[in-house]
Amino acid sequence: MTIYIITFLLLFSFAIIDATTSISNRTRQTMSIIVYLLLVIQVGLRWETGTDWNPYLWQFESLTSITPSYYSNAAVEYGYYLFIWIVKLLFNDYSVFLLLHAILFYFLIFNSFIRYAPYVFLSLLVFYATTMGMMGSNRQLIALAISIYALRYVIEKKSIHFFLFILVAISFHASAYIFIVYYFLNRNIKSRVLLIALSIVFIIYFLGYSQTVIDAFANAGDWVGGIAKVKSEVYIESSSEALKERKLSILSLFSRLGFLALFYYNRKELSIKIPYYNILLNGYIFGVLFYFTFANTLLIMVSRGSLYFNAMIPLLLSSQIILIRGNAKKAVSIFILLIISGFLFYQSIAPYPDLFVPYKGIFLNSDFHRSMY
Repeated sequence: MTIYIITFLLLFSFAIIDATTSISNRTRQTMSIIVYLLLVIQVGLRWETGTDWNPYLWQFESLTSITPSYYSNAAVEYGYYLFIWIVKLLFNDYSVFLLLHAILFYFLIFNSFIRYAPYVFLSLLVFYATTMGMMGSNRQLIALAISIYALRYVIEKKSIHFFLFILVAISFHASAYIFIVYYFLNRNIKSRVLLIALSIVFIIYFLGYSQTVIDAFANAGDWVGGIAKVKSEVYIESSSEALKERKLSILSLFSRLGFLALFYYNRKELSIKIPYYNILLNGYIFGVLFYFTFANTLLIMVSRGSLYFNAMIPLLLSSQIILIRGNAKKAVSIFILLIISGFLFYQSIAPYPDLFVPYKGIFLNSDFHRSMY
């Protein structure tokens, strides 16, 4: 756990400095470079750490040529397929691939967070905590980073740019098509509309109408086509097994609704101060509706699709700090978010803790053998 604790403490320290002291842009850039390098090295130089290690390693090692037949048999999206082929052609080393993957992923995330978040290090702290359980999901993480990057084009009303980036994201993971909904979310949502929407999804959840929605989703696969349709069918088929192992917890329910109440309550004031606040909030609201629509029936879709909406939590939480007056109160609030982040980190890796603890990299704990690998 040492590497994770060090990362938490560094991000926490930088978040305190950023929010409570006046620092120069040069100092802030230096701090950003330090965090960027730490995260890139940590994620890029890992070995046998994270989810889906064997499948992705096999895909990289088995690729011998870029052919339609291999692409069909590997069942991976074409963008990711092309990415691994180029890296293998140039370096033929999986560690180099992981390092380049981490460089690209965190470049997009940092670039976006610096633009969207008032306190970037605090946002990165929460983001780190909530996404570490996804470390190893190579395709979807890149798709997520590209999608978040594309948000700027919704605000700037550059529709072609936005949809082109989403197409690129989809070429890495088909689930990114759900991010298209953000194109329609750059607006105020009235309280009445929100209450009606929440009431509808609660009825769907508590009265067991989720399967009807799922059937409609499956039929939509006919026009989505290709891999997206295949993925939809796989998620639907495997949902019953996942439900035997997991249920919607009361804690999960109240945490989502609690965040929603906080973010929405401060919307009027923060949307004036932060140009992106409305679209971030609406994305989170849509994610809550999405969660309760499918959580009782299709947990795999929830875990995949919710990532694109839960990614707004770090940005929204750091935005709340703007409303806190006084450096001491800000420091206490950031400390509370550190505690929350610790819980979110545990929750993130909880399904497969043995895949993350201890951390193993090519230079750290390299002699450790993870039994599942």
